[in-house]
Amino acid sequence: MKNHNPKFKIFIAAASLVFLAVSCNPFKQPSLSGVAKTTNGGADWVASNALKDAAEGSILALNVAKMDFDPNNRQTVFVSGYNDGLYKSLDSGGTWARILGKILTYDFAIHPFDSNIIYAAGYFADKGRVVKTTDGGKSWEEVYSEAAVSVSVRSVALNPSQPNQVIIGNSAGSVAKSNDGGITWKLIKNFEDRINRIYWQNGQVYVLVKSKGLFKSTNLDAGEFTELTLSLTKSDNFLENFTGLNEQSFNQAFVDKISPGLVYLTAGKGVFKTTNEGASWQKLNLPGKHNAGLPARAVAVARASSNLVFVSVGTVVYKSTDAGQSFQTQEVPSSGFVNYILIDPEAPQVVYAGNYVEQ
Repeated sequence: MKNHNPKFKIFIAAASLVFLAVSCNPFKQPSLSGVAKTTNGGADWVASNALKDAAEGSILALNVAKMDFDPNNRQTVFVSGYNDGLYKSLDSGGTWARILGKILTYDFAIHPFDSNIIYAAGYFADKGRVVKTTDGGKSWEEVYSEAAVSVSVRSVALNPSQPNQVIIGNSAGSVAKSNDGGITWKLIKNFEDRINRIYWQNGQVYVLVKSKGLFKSTNLDAGEFTELTLSLTKSDNFLENFTGLNEQSFNQAFVDKISPGLVYLTAGKGVFKTTNEGASWQKLNLPGKHNAGLPARAVAVARASSNLVFVSVGTVVYKSTDAGQSFQTQEVPSSGFVNYILIDPEAPQVVYAGNYVEQ
């Protein structure tokens, strides 16, 4: 890991190494990816990909990595792409505007008290980087750059109670922390495997490692973590559940802040749930034979009720209103698979699905 103390800001007008909201559409042959939205709990899904400047096309070819709401205005939605930057919608996904380009944006984190402050993590010019804006995306500064070539920054998270504390994870397995908003960094731990997601919840940091599972910090600054998926990976039938046709990977997790110990996890061919923070796990039974053998990808739980759960396998979204005991199936229009699900915090019948098309 490399400390990086920037001496400059990267403005929209700057040349050379620039991360900016360019006006051109880089996609020549769009596939059916991008964002889909439902306003009736999943009975119907419609594409939600129009750019604010209609002449520039759409975000239909965006391979969605992450979606989130402005913490102070749920009608403002952000979406980032593995194959592009960061987009912002002021009208609940009706139209989008690009606020960060050039850098492939795998993850981003919004300051909980000042939504003009955003950190974006990703990859540009053969290196992993983290950039930061303090003016809502009008200008960006680089606050972190990987020392090694071909190592991307995969995840970024902020401490909800002390947002100047930032934690990032990269494709080589390293986790680093900044206590000053990205000015200086300290290596916390190397998991020696790709970091897929980091969650800062309930005063603790949860790290999802691609082939090793979910870890929770017990002493973050000392790099001490406990493995929450040990009982799952050691179970007799785990390999049968874990091995998918396309990959062997822990993909996403949801750590509930309302119900202590409640965690959902997508991995391989399974969706798993624990109510005692990993002491025991159960595999959720998804109905039908939709996308048999494909990995489970996205998982989301409504903010107001832990009973409302959405998960995805391929192009199918499974909805549960009883905390995973039973599911309804819903097909989302996509040429690939649903990679991210975002539930409106105040109107849970409004849900966004971010799609991904493998090239």
